[in-house]
Amino acid sequence: MRQSIANPTARADIRRWPLDPSIAHLVLLDVYMEPSIDTINGWIRDAFASTDIQRIRTGALFPAAANAFLGAGFVEADRLALLERAVHDRVDISIPPGLTTRRLRTRDLDAAADIDRASFPDGWQHDGASLEEIATATPQSRRRFVARSSGRRTGSHHQTPIGFAITGCAGPTGYLQRLAVHPDARRNGAARLLVDDALDWLVRRGAHRAMVNTGIDNQAALDLYRQAGFDRLNDELVVVDLVRPT
Repeated sequence: MRQSIANPTARADIRRWPLDPSIAHLVLLDVYMEPSIDTINGWIRDAFASTDIQRIRTGALFPAAANAFLGAGFVEADRLALLERAVHDRVDISIPPGLTTRRLRTRDLDAAADIDRASFPDGWQHDGASLEEIATATPQSRRRFVARSSGRRTGSHHQTPIGFAITGCAGPTGYLQRLAVHPDARRNGAARLLVDDALDWLVRRGAHRAMVNTGIDNQAALDLYRQAGFDRLNDELVVVDLVRPT
């Protein structure tokens, strides 16, 4: 199932939730909109028109939109911290010993999804197809692997991918859309390397600010982004869901 729903004032996209086809993923195409109850009820009808859909879950919503969905019967499923930093000057990238970065190609998406599944809890993971959707959500994007040398030789076939980042740029705003480092390969500078690479690319694309979100209780990620110059904003993003009525 994938469909776009449009009217003169509101647009949304409905697709399958990654790795769980019984969940409809409802994504607002205008993240700043505040949909009406009638609009939300229309989306509910469209999603539940597929009889195998048992739950609707939104993407990350700003507070006004989240409140509208809560008023339509949805309940909070997750809450995310939102962080931001200015980007104007090129970033001095330090590559830790034994690590390299390279382009994440389409054929690498399944390997990236393996890292994603190892890095995030059940229900919040991505497969290759959904990572591709993330990478194409903005007009410009950058996909990077970070790899660790697995032997003395430095050929690419001796590099083991341990993390990845997908970064998007839309006008003056950049987004660190997805970043993961395998749990067995952390605390070696790989995550900071991916963040710095993303920020430097955004500078070269002409962005003025970068934004990222992460779980409000993900202290390791919060510390990483603060050390990279991000400030936490007052607003938090909310994911809400609705179970099919019995």
